[in-house]
Amino acid sequence: MFTYLFLWTLVFTSMCSLQPLVVGMGPRLWCLLQLLLVVGVYGSEILLQVNSPYNTLTMDPHTIHFSHAKGEAQVKWGLTFPQGINRELCDEGDACLDFGVAKVVVTTEDHCQKVSWVASNVVELEDCIIMEGHWYGGGEQISQPWPIEKEPRDETAFITADMLQNPSRWYGGVTEAYWISSTGLAVRVEETTPLFLSVPDLDGDSVADELCLKARYELPYVAMPGSNLTLDYFLCSADDIRKVHEATYPLFFSLPESVPDARMIEEPIWSTWAEYKTEVNDTRVLALAKEITNRGFNNSQVEIDDDWETCHGNAVFNPDHFPDPKAVVDQLHSEGFRVTLWIHPFINDDCEAFAYPDQQGYFVKDSEGQTQKTHWWQGSSAGIIDFSNEEAVAWWSQRLLDLKEETGIDSFKFDAGEASWLPDVYTLNVDERFWPNAYTQEYVDTVSQFGNMIETRVARGTQRHNIFVRMLDKDSIWGSYNGLKSLVPTLLHFGILGYPFVLPDMVGGNGYGDLPGRELFMRWAQANAFMPAIQFSFLPWNYDDQVTELSLEVTRLHSQMGPLLQRLAQEATTSVAPIARPTWWLCPDLESCLTADQQFLLGDDLLVVPVVEEGATTLEVVVPPGSWQQAGTDQVIEGPITLTLNDITLESIVYFTRQSSKRVKH
Repeated sequence: MFTYLFLWTLVFTSMCSLQPLVVGMGPRLWCLLQLLLVVGVYGSEILLQVNSPYNTLTMDPHTIHFSHAKGEAQVKWGLTFPQGINRELCDEGDACLDFGVAKVVVTTEDHCQKVSWVASNVVELEDCIIMEGHWYGGGEQISQPWPIEKEPRDETAFITADMLQNPSRWYGGVTEAYWISSTGLAVRVEETTPLFLSVPDLDGDSVADELCLKARYELPYVAMPGSNLTLDYFLCSADDIRKVHEATYPLFFSLPESVPDARMIEEPIWSTWAEYKTEVNDTRVLALAKEITNRGFNNSQVEIDDDWETCHGNAVFNPDHFPDPKAVVDQLHSEGFRVTLWIHPFINDDCEAFAYPDQQGYFVKDSEGQTQKTHWWQGSSAGIIDFSNEEAVAWWSQRLLDLKEETGIDSFKFDAGEASWLPDVYTLNVDERFWPNAYTQEYVDTVSQFGNMIETRVARGTQRHNIFVRMLDKDSIWGSYNGLKSLVPTLLHFGILGYPFVLPDMVGGNGYGDLPGRELFMRWAQANAFMPAIQFSFLPWNYDDQVTELSLEVTRLHSQMGPLLQRLAQEATTSVAPIARPTWWLCPDLESCLTADQQFLLGDDLLVVPVVEEGATTLEVVVPPGSWQQAGTDQVIEGPITLTLNDITLESIVYFTRQSSKRVKH
């Protein structure tokens, strides 16, 4: 059956290339005009078929076959029909079948085929893409596998969430319904789809086999009255993973409009959080700044984290901890520091500031206009500001502007913003089809108005903003489960989703439980040296002189990388290429490059390989094509090759520079 279909497709392709000689029109136009719909031609097996110059989509009763130059992707469509149900042609898109209870429409858009399901009397739609090759993208994860098939996952609502609250259920705050594959396939699910995602292991080998897209109206998604259920996604193709990303990403996302603050890129950020947690006050902040200077470290800014407020949400300095906040800020300014302040979207209901926004309707509320409370890590009962309400945004923003004016604070660290913090019953002043992820978009849009010296930890369709996006809190451990080995995969994940301005979490992690050991701290700092920003909180001089000196070396090296980082940041405003790139960016067809998860490219000419194993004396490196010189040696290595470096010491910072005469062309 499919042998016959394959031969038929070859004949059609040949006709597409020859036809312009007959009719005098371009081959692409001719092929688009000749998109074929086949219903019931080959018995009952072929339901529809759509051809384009780039690919062919064929649907049989069980599978959607997406054939392109590099192979065929298969999608198991899971809608079950009653026995003997009729199907009829419908006049939509390039091909359309109406089954009565549901309808599928296929439309060609450039190198993509859009598959659109609409159901009126079906509670769930499901299509599962068989995961051939290696896959990347989707949601931030607690262990951030690279590639993602290494970590099968049960079904969950695909929303922005605080994965630390429920790691097995939630993804993180940086999520996009966008995936790319080493087979030259890209998948994009429309934001209007109420998406539940699973990545199951069907054969018990601990490797995911399918990317299952389910649509249903169930919390946290909300259906409009009388609305139909929809599942809309794109299948896109190109010759390899880099080419499909470069061709597909611009169809659905924006590039950053400009770059973040230059000093945040080049000099370290110093936060009070990991070192002091909520025990922060003016004495400790000023002492921290003095030690930074006395130890010879530079700074971008010092960040006053939780717990500076009188009550969480009051936006007023606690006079017991900061009797004169303006004097503190003025002193820090006189010493060359800028000052930022930790901010969140909650107001606890026992705070004085709760009553006014509650009365004005500025919190997220139900359809009757009643405030719906939520809970968060610093409050068991709180209102959460409705950033889709223009009046609420104006009031909340003005409070921060007043705070800046009164104290001289330079900017803010914006925490939370994930859709998972919304109460179970909620309304937003945006199109219901975009709930609940629209909350994250509205939040980021609001805080981005405070300039390019801010950070958030959430992102969803907000790539255009020139702000840093921070990794969610890392644990002070070696492993891949939210430890040091999750750092590079998270960096790469953010970049592929279009967020190149990555702020790694604090050097050494957050110290929830055990504090970072000295070796862990040093390896963490070394890994951060080449990332778009570096952030300290645990203090190097609390260990010993060797750790302090190595940390100084790291900050010097990071500063030396400043011009390159600035250039790559600017480049990210005109190109889909991230600042930190996966190894496969230069070798998209090599297995070793596709699975290299503990190294990254800084641009196309610098290969960085952090040491992430405790007690390591050797280091494996996947060298891309070209001629590469290891820093600190005269050795030039010809790639592609996988090699093992010996004699790794605690001081080893491993990176390679590509020699200009042997640069790879792609």
